[in-house]
Amino acid sequence: NISLKNRLAKLEQALRKKDELADNLHVIDFEQLKIENQTLNEKIEERNEELHKLRKKTVTTVQIITHMREKIQFVQHEYGSLKGELAELEQGLAAQRDLVAKTKHERDEHRTDSGKLRQQTSIMNSEHLTKDFETRKDHISQLEEDIKQLKQRHKQMVAFVKSHGGTV
Repeated sequence: NISLKNRLAKLEQALRKKDELADNLHVIDFEQLKIENQTLNEKIEERNEELHKLRKKTVTTVQIITHMREKIQFVQHEYGSLKGELAELEQGLAAQRDLVAKTKHERDEHRTDSGKLRQQTSIMNSEHLTKDFETRKDHISQLEEDIKQLKQRHKQMVAFVKSHGGTV
């Protein structure tokens, strides 16, 4: 019995040492798990911060894309109105070009007609001939005046002769 009691005491003591050793190991394992847990919590926090930054970037990017879509719609609308205005201006330009071509054609016709008339009336355009014409016109007027005066004088003479009993 005593030997069994001694043996039991030794086994209990060994069991206590093992429990103490196991407790020490559990404490070490617990501390190690705590450290690992802290590290993993830090990693989770970093990932959450990265996720938050990415969400902010996503929101910003969505806002930019929305703004760009609105701007594209505005620019397309403006492009359409400018395209219509350009078509109107091109029509006006074509009409003006037609008018210029027509006017140039008329001008050329008038130049041709004017050239023909100048050739036909080249005598009228001569300065020397114009002076001669004016001189002759003045001379004819003077001669007509002289004829008138002479006819008046002739009339007076005939009246004088008749009044003095003569015949003409």
